[in-house]
Amino acid sequence: MSGVLSALGLETTVLSRRVRLFALGALAGAVLLLLSLSFFAFSAYLALLARLAPWLAAFCVGGGALILGAILLLVAASAARRAADQVQLAVKTSILVRAAPVAARLAIRSPRLIAAAAALFAAVFALMRTLGPRPANTES
Repeated sequence: MSGVLSALGLETTVLSRRVRLFALGALAGAVLLLLSLSFFAFSAYLALLARLAPWLAAFCVGGGALILGAILLLVAASAARRAADQVQLAVKTSILVRAAPVAARLAIRSPRLIAAAAALFAAVFALMRTLGPRPANTES
């Protein structure tokens, strides 16, 4: 994997350091978010406890947390799917950009390939002239 990344021009040491820093920050943020959501849910439970039975207040807070969690999971899955598609597109584009000059140099050096490309170009040009738009008949 490291060979593929270095062939694409990515330095794996810098990339792995950034990934570790991101993972550490994401973990710290997730722990703090979970703690704050716990206090928020407990305060919502205490507020509902003044008007509802204890079991019903707990049920309402738990149901709200379940719905919020499901929405967050759907959003995260959608974002992960989009990110994976963008990464695949970026890798394909990078490979094409790096391979195109090499392929062009090889094609230029090959006399057979130049002759085949010229014949293909002539055939496409002739086909375009044959099937192309015809001049409109303006005589009325």
